Amino acid sequence: MRALLIACVLPLVAAGLPAAARDDDCGRLPRTVGRDSDPFSSYVPTVDSALSLPKEGVFAMRLRPVAEIIYRVMPERGSDGGQGGVVTLENIPAGRYRIVLSEEAWIDAVQEDARLPVLATVRAIDCPGTRQSIQVEVRNEALTLQVGGATASRIMIAVQRMWPFEWKW
Repeated sequence: MRALLIACVLPLVAAGLPAAARDDDCGRLPRTVGRDSDPFSSYVPTVDSALSLPKEGVFAMRLRPVAEIIYRVMPERGSDGGQGGVVTLENIPAGRYRIVLSEEAWIDAVQEDARLPVLATVRAIDCPGTRQSIQVEVRNEALTLQVGGATASRIMIAVQRMWPFEWKW
């Protein structure tokens, strides 16, 4: 009887794994109580490039030609044309963060005039509303995001703290 129960339950558990893996592959956070896995599913305020925001969250940034952008740290990619922008998050607690982009572009996370090392990168091809995400370890100080190489005039960005564990119900 126990073997029959395991045989019936195991396929159901396995069927749930691809959805969770897909959320992670798409740069989304695992589904938890009180948080939607898609960061761009609700209202997203729009800001202009070169502005500061008080904290992490989800926002859209109006981009300008890269030639008009003054980057805090020169991008490794050099002048790639396209659209770009810069935004600073003034108060961000230390920890690991996932930064998700809605459009194809490159992004640098900068603190103390130094580019932060990227711990993980995911490029999403078949994820609706999400094109890529990176993970960085942030110190308890202002974080500047530099974006470039975009073809769109507006890009949505989600900066989400990743907790060392996630409750899964």
